[in-house]
Amino acid sequence: MSKPALHHIAWSKVEPARHRHSLAESGVDAPDLEAMGLPSRAGLPAAGYALQPELERVLGARWGAPGGRVLLASGGSEANALVVAALLERGDEILVESPGYEPHREVPRLFDITVRRFDRRPGAGTALAEAVEAALTPATRMVVLTHLHNPTGEPLAPESAAALTALAERRGVWLLCDEIFRDADLGPLGTYAALGPKWVATSSLTKVYGLGGLRLGWIAGSEEVLARCAAVQNGLSVSPALPSIALALELAPHLDTLRARTQRMLSANHARWNAQVAGGVPFSVPVPVRGTTTWVLFPRDGDGDAFAALASERFSLALTPGRFFGVPRGLRIGLAAEPARCTAALDAFARALAAFTAGEPVQENA
Repeated sequence: MSKPALHHIAWSKVEPARHRHSLAESGVDAPDLEAMGLPSRAGLPAAGYALQPELERVLGARWGAPGGRVLLASGGSEANALVVAALLERGDEILVESPGYEPHREVPRLFDITVRRFDRRPGAGTALAEAVEAALTPATRMVVLTHLHNPTGEPLAPESAAALTALAERRGVWLLCDEIFRDADLGPLGTYAALGPKWVATSSLTKVYGLGGLRLGWIAGSEEVLARCAAVQNGLSVSPALPSIALALELAPHLDTLRARTQRMLSANHARWNAQVAGGVPFSVPVPVRGTTTWVLFPRDGDGDAFAALASERFSLALTPGRFFGVPRGLRIGLAAEPARCTAALDAFARALAAFTAGEPVQENA
């Protein structure tokens, strides 16, 4: 077993909070449930863990999961780890996206899984399946995708999913789709786990619904997949915390309300971002903004990281450096904060960008 290098996770637990402004968070600000008139507290219910299968059925029905249920996990991170541990063996190979989310390429190393990358290009359509197939080797057993893509926010198009389904059936590989950002888009509810037995999907109530404090995620897949994941979970968390399950069950009828709140916030923030980009910027935006994040590319390698450093030191603005996604000239921009907070952060972003373009040093007195 090798140790994963989870630099992004360690950074995100400390850095955004020490800045006055932040465009680093990929999840929406937590809602004030009490002010919204929604359930906000839960204790230890008398029903105990009998509530868990009830919530699994409620969530499974909402997203149309195979068999009408999901397997609860302690957050989306555990859900992804359970799938890898349950379905792969030591020495197997997994393909992950580039650019891509750091834990997707690092956590498999805990289980001695070989990690390789494939290029997820914007607007690839059915060419995405071709890129995946070109990267497959005889040892490949799983392909990891995100929908919406982390970091660009691009959806996994239906035609891409159909081509990937055919590929998985032909080559006998699993397709793990992390759908944690899916509901930030305006599309209908659903899950790619419903496309066939080779698909497995993970998600949570964190990024789009603002309920990260519950640490509640899930896995959608066939009964065989859920059983194998549950067997691994018995050696790890066993089950999510009971108060989280109880409160999530109370909030389940109100998830559309929370999603609508997110859509209103994103609509305002997207408009502000698009206006800023239209005014002229020294970077490209490969994908039109759709979800809680967008992705930009500077012309020179390393410039994304350099700009993030200047914004941090000179303007107290937290930005997620592209190196965490394997692309140091890139930068992930989070647009999920309350609009007033997002606007203030984007104003700081504009000031930092002007200083960077003018060639000013990271340290003001350097």
